[in-house]
Amino acid sequence: MSEAAVELWGFLSEDVESVREEVERLLGVSFRLHESASIGPYYFAELEDPESDLILRPNVDAGFDEDTDDPDDAFVEPDFPDFSVLLYVERKSEGKPGSGRLAALGTYAQLLLVE
Repeated sequence: MSEAAVELWGFLSEDVESVREEVERLLGVSFRLHESASIGPYYFAELEDPESDLILRPNVDAGFDEDTDDPDDAFVEPDFPDFSVLLYVERKSEGKPGSGRLAALGTYAQLLLVE
């Protein structure tokens, strides 16, 4: 078994609300909207299998100003500019990436990174 990790999933859709609804349906969770000065608006939910915290957010830096900043600085995850919506899965237990309920995301999202 691997150590507890953070999985990063990416969605090609630019519509955070439609992604939220689909992820809620696929994983059987309910996201709550939060606001953060450092990361901007994001959705949070807890998942039971595998036990994880889920953070769903746009791939846009909260401090980005399109009028003054370099467009290359717009993304939270600049290595994945094609993915407009990101899901961070902060696992609390060991397990194979994409296992348990997360396997349902494979038809709708792409596993981009495991740290």
